[in-house]
Amino acid sequence: MILTGVHIQLTQEKLKFIATDGHRVAITELSILGIARKLRKQLESEEIIQFTLPGRVLKELARNLDDSVEFINLWYDTQSNRLGFAWQDIILKCQCLEGAYPDCEQLLARFSFDQEVIIEKAFLVKALERLAVLTDKKEKGIYLQFDGTLQQVRLSIEREFGKGDQVIAAHLPSEMSLNMQFNLKYLVEAAKAIPSTAIKIHLQQSDHPAMLVPYGDRQNPELEMSMRQFLLPLYTQNA
Repeated sequence: MILTGVHIQLTQEKLKFIATDGHRVAITELSILGIARKLRKQLESEEIIQFTLPGRVLKELARNLDDSVEFINLWYDTQSNRLGFAWQDIILKCQCLEGAYPDCEQLLARFSFDQEVIIEKAFLVKALERLAVLTDKKEKGIYLQFDGTLQQVRLSIEREFGKGDQVIAAHLPSEMSLNMQFNLKYLVEAAKAIPSTAIKIHLQQSDHPAMLVPYGDRQNPELEMSMRQFLLPLYTQNA
């Protein structure tokens, strides 16, 4: 079972990216209708081409792309399990990872979400970055208190050498009262990755994962894209 890299699924209509490290899951779907050339091998309606890309390759790809790149050619050789990207005068080839990738969507389907919280992305990221100075190698958690009566979320950290809290205005159910703890680093990375001005957080209870999705104005509204970031909570004796 592979717990590294990015799993990619390609169908006639969508390109899906799935990544997990066992503590969090990111799923992004991008429509390829109208922006991609015809597939060299025509896929049957239910056929899926899938492979797992090493994470370092994706980082190298992102590092070399800029706003001048209008499209990327992608090809995959099923026999050799090799993948290639080409744009402008650059070609990037790599060997895909061997082994089965976990079915993250099937695992996450066990959870339901019946509470929604909407927060401005900039306010959340700034609050998390201010509190990040109090994290250390042993204690990386941050508490979130969702208060529907006050329409706010309180973020707090308490350590032997100091404590701090930040309060953010939010839109949430008036009867909502929920306390959760997350890895601060994972939470801030998930928030930064959301491509919109606000974030909608789907929740159920303190021992269930949280799902973060875009809300409000998007960076590239012309793209038909969906993104979901799932974070597992941290468990403590007094949680």
